[in-house]
Amino acid sequence: MAKIELYEIGPSRSLKVRWALQETGLPFEIAGDTIDILGSDDLKRAHPLGKVPAVLIDGKPLFESAAIVTAIADLAPAAGLIAAPGTWERHLHDQWSFYAVSELESCAWTAYLNTREVLFPADRFLPAAVDQAREIFDRNAPALVNHLANNDYVMGNAFSITDINVVYPLHLANLVGWLDSHSVLTDYFERLKARPNSTL
Repeated sequence: MAKIELYEIGPSRSLKVRWALQETGLPFEIAGDTIDILGSDDLKRAHPLGKVPAVLIDGKPLFESAAIVTAIADLAPAAGLIAAPGTWERHLHDQWSFYAVSELESCAWTAYLNTREVLFPADRFLPAAVDQAREIFDRNAPALVNHLANNDYVMGNAFSITDINVVYPLHLANLVGWLDSHSVLTDYFERLKARPNSTL
């Protein structure tokens, strides 16, 4: 069994990785769990930018949360949370995961950064950027809305690791008040949030 060391800080994309680990039941160790780890030489063993989340899997570094949760699912095939590499279903996992990051999360993250003092003080907020991001989010969201209209989960009627990648941008969107106008996404978000292993 692989040795997994997780670098995490709670309210970040680390939530996705911890959730994936809890769903698979894979054992893991915490390599860093305080704000002091950011940018540290220790963390840079796993992430060249010194950011979280990052993991060491048998001593090999891996970063980017969508890639990490995919790797975790591959390490636990018995959990049935991801299709085998090379299958059409795996291509769909990649499609929806990349869509979530590029078409939804980029917008919601822009709004979050410009409404919460996470990286910048309030006097550096750009309200116009929030308005633009909301417009793009609302333009991109119907692809997922239409898909979920006939599916309980992204890959059909069963939860998969794909859902962890897709729901995180909705978590950010919910924090900035964007889900109110998308009832299908709100229902999906609440369904995922209610899972026993959810970290949302």
